[in-house]
Formats: sequence, structure tokens, C-alpha cells
Amino acid sequence: MKKKNSIFNYFIVFLIILIILVAVWMLVNGKKDDSGKPYTVYNDFVIYEDKDEKSLRYRVEVYADNIKYIHNFKRYPSDLLELDYEIGLKEKILYQDFENSIKKEKIYFSYNPQMDGADILTAGTLVQILGNSNAGIYKIPVVVSVSEDNGNPDFPVKTCEDSTNKEMVIELRYGEPKIYSDGECVIIQGNTREDFINMNDLLSYVLLGVIEE
Repeated sequence: MKKKNSIFNYFIVFLIILIILVAVWMLVNGKKDDSGKPYTVYNDFVIYEDKDEKSLRYRVEVYADNIKYIHNFKRYPSDLLELDYEIGLKEKILYQDFENSIKKEKIYFSYNPQMDGADILTAGTLVQILGNSNAGIYKIPVVVSVSEDNGNPDFPVKTCEDSTNKEMVIELRYGEPKIYSDGECVIIQGNTREDFINMNDLLSYVLLGVIEE
């Protein structure tokens, strides 16, 4: 149980740092010299390739309120199109009233505390995109929660049953790899770290508009 709790605490700290530093990394990376960098254009988005001896990352730059935000992905968008995902998730996640552009008041990102920490951490880019009340592309406050009580009163227990039109729940689960909705809730499923990387990259691309629904 100690190991699970340490993973849980590491994830919480990681997400908090991620949100706090959103303004920092968008400015630092925004000054990057991309001349000579390999890139492609996908659905009018420029996607840069950041490659070193160990890995290849895909970098997407998006502007919101005249600020450039940088987001990094492990998968190229076209490699994710055959995955099982529901159409219409962008509107469901971001808006309580799409026609009047009224966004969600809050989003709970919920997971079972018994999940592997590496699987949970794949949602970093997704959390960055949603942001908080002051930063991020959509500036929707994200609250980290758990789907089962782990005895820690600092983190609310939120499941799909708690999801509403104004305050929705995105729940991470083990199961057949897919992204789908259940009422007002959106569920990201996978069985391995690779599954969760694919699914979180896919949903992040959808929210940015890189992958069109």
C-alpha cells in the first residue's frame, strides 16, 4: 500500500507542477528557434518533429488570447485515426452550452488509486490543454480526484455518477481501449501504458482541433 500511496502522491505533485508551470513552458518554448526543424502540416496545424537519440516527439503550437501554447505528443495524429473513439467529445467535454459558448465550470480528472502510476501520467498533455482558471487554452479548472475512496480526505471521490453538464468527470479506467461517454461523463480506457498514451494523445488532438470530429 505504501508503494501505491507514493505513486499517488507523485502523480498529484506532478500535475500541480504541470498546471503551475503552464505559463512558463508556453513562453520559454515560444522563443524556440525552429528553423531547419523537420515538420509537417496536418489539418492546417504545423507539427514539428523533436528527435534525439532516445525518442521522437511531435510538437504542436496553438494560439489562444494571443498567447502561444506548446504541446508535445508521442504519436502522430494520423496514426491514431483507427482507434475506437466517440464522435462529439470535444463539445461534450468543453461546453455546457455550445451554442452560447458557455464552457464547463470545472472538470474532475478521476482515476482508481490502485492504477499503475505510469498509466496515469500519460494524461499530462490532456490536463495541460484544459488548463486552469488563469492559464491554458480553455482555462477550465481541473480537479484531480479518485474513483474509489483511498482514505485521503484531500482528494474528492468522483465517478461518472457525479458528472453533470456544468461539472463533468473524465474517468480513467482499465478495459478495452476506447474513449466514450456515459451520460455527462467521458471515459478513457486502456490496458497498457501504450494504450493510455494513444488514447490521451488522441483526445488531446481532438480538443485542439488537430483531429477533426
